Amino acid sequence: MPVGRRSLVVGRLLTLGAIALAVVLVAMLLLGSGGTYSVHVTLDNASQLVTGDQVKVGGVPIGSVDDLALAPDGRARLTLSIDDDSLTPLHRGSRVEVRSVGLASIAGRYVALMPGPLNGSKIPSGGEIPGTNAQAEVDLDAVLNTLDPRALADLRTLIRRLSDTDRAPAPAEFNAALYDLNPALSQTAATSREIARDQPRFERFLIESAAVLGAVASRRPELERLVPAAGQTLTAIASQTAALDDSLRLFPQTLREADTTLVNLRATIGDLRPAVREARPVAPLLNEFLTRLQPVAHAGVSVIPALRRTIDRRGPYDLLGVLRGLPALAKIAVPAFQSGVATTKSALPIVDELRPYAPDFVGGQLNGFGGTTSIYYDANGRYARISFQGSGYTLGTGGVLVPLPSTQSGLTGYRKGILRRCPGAAAQPHPDKSNPYIDRPGFPCSPGDTP
Repeated sequence: MPVGRRSLVVGRLLTLGAIALAVVLVAMLLLGSGGTYSVHVTLDNASQLVTGDQVKVGGVPIGSVDDLALAPDGRARLTLSIDDDSLTPLHRGSRVEVRSVGLASIAGRYVALMPGPLNGSKIPSGGEIPGTNAQAEVDLDAVLNTLDPRALADLRTLIRRLSDTDRAPAPAEFNAALYDLNPALSQTAATSREIARDQPRFERFLIESAAVLGAVASRRPELERLVPAAGQTLTAIASQTAALDDSLRLFPQTLREADTTLVNLRATIGDLRPAVREARPVAPLLNEFLTRLQPVAHAGVSVIPALRRTIDRRGPYDLLGVLRGLPALAKIAVPAFQSGVATTKSALPIVDELRPYAPDFVGGQLNGFGGTTSIYYDANGRYARISFQGSGYTLGTGGVLVPLPSTQSGLTGYRKGILRRCPGAAAQPHPDKSNPYIDRPGFPCSPGDTP
């Protein structure tokens, strides 16, 4: 064989070998990875899915629907194949929802997959996602079927009214509304940029929001009771359409008046701030007072009706009846009180002069006039003063009292004209000179009339 022909044959053989090696490598890449990962899920209905519809995670296609079959219980059984090896195997807690591309879409359906947490147990290929973690698509006609005839009529009216937006002056008004909406959209864009700029805080917000939503989801029975209650509340509000219309008409005027009130309130709050600062130490005491006042308030609920009957009931013996009789009583009582006030004012000087003599008066009344027996006591108890008493008079002829001459000496001698004794002068002066007692300078008594 010539050398040139031999080289051509060798080149062709090497080319065929390289092609065969490439085919083998491609086959190993496609088939040698162990096969496609697949899971099964059972739904109440297939929601118009077809074989080949996409499976997405976060809006990114990662697989497709391989098979649709009827389960023994009459529900739809789906087989989902996952091509993205970074997501396989799935873990327990993964969820599946059938969604549509648009609200009015009929055939544009896909399966939205939410992978479960990595700390959950793995779902092997061919495994099952529980039906409790699967949600079928809710079609628009199913939503419309839940509306009552009145709501459907209102919806039809809304759609017909929307068709009027292409007639003058609606387009001009719509353009003006878009023009006025521009600042809000600009602020929304600025808000979005701020959120994107502060990515760590936004991620923390999402995580904390997930925790809140998880806590809310754990209270499913309470939420189920809340939804009917909210429906009843909205129905009650809807039944008051006329009242709501009146309130909305009056609302602008109310806002204008409230604006003036709030402006005035701002100055009032500024004036109240010092008082609030001063009241802070009293706040705990006020809290305790209000806490103790609660039982009294509860008890007062039963007392107030009885008090009302006492204040106002038929007959002249309630409080209002008594108050009606007070004017007639006032005509008699007011002159009497005025006379009593005048008498009291006239008696005050006399009482003022007699007040210091109260001890002498009490001693005289208890022990006899001039007696001094029971008003003395010391650390050893009470004691009595004993003294000889004489008289300035003598019994003359015919049984007539005759005054003794002042030159005649007796046991103690005597004095006449003692008419202005000071308080406490009925006893001998005490060493501390507490008696006789002179109430004030100019008091009408004479210290010299003391025994």
